[in-house]
Amino acid sequence: MKTNFFLILGAVTALILNLSSCKSNAADNVAANDIDTLTVDNFFAEADTIVGDTAVVEGLCTHLCSHGGKKAFIEGADTTLVLRCEATAEAGGAFSPDCVGKTLVVKGVVAENRIDEAAIVEMEQKYAENNNGHNCATDAKAQGQDSIDGFAARMADYRRRITENIEKSGKAYISFYYLEAVSYDIR
Repeated sequence: MKTNFFLILGAVTALILNLSSCKSNAADNVAANDIDTLTVDNFFAEADTIVGDTAVVEGLCTHLCSHGGKKAFIEGADTTLVLRCEATAEAGGAFSPDCVGKTLVVKGVVAENRIDEAAIVEMEQKYAENNNGHNCATDAKAQGQDSIDGFAARMADYRRRITENIEKSGKAYISFYYLEAVSYDIR
């Protein structure tokens, strides 16, 4: 009887330890489900082919949006490539202030923001109505506009890039890719 008791106790203890171990690993590893972790550089190399897919991307968090931490910006080896990660409700709605200066591993759905002439006209109308051309410097860097000052200059840059894209690919828009984050891990 004592032997059975110890066998059952041992099995229950092993089960509890195993379950707590699995829970800890799941919380520490957002790359679960056999999704390869991409660097920011690799992400941008293939972003146009994985829109709508789930991806896991690792990079250095250089900035959090000052409006509640809803956006985190991560860089890879090429610091001119900046990935915007937007926290969804599933990810808690915001990133922790502890993220800045640390490596983040972010799991999310790859999304695309297309800018075409209609989008530019809409931005110009909103700007005229509100006289509000505020753009976060890090968001501007993520769009390759960190050296451009002023709303009109940004709109002119969009138009120039659209023209180049039409000549290059026949597409009358430019794309900006980002992650709709469902989870993240600070390393």
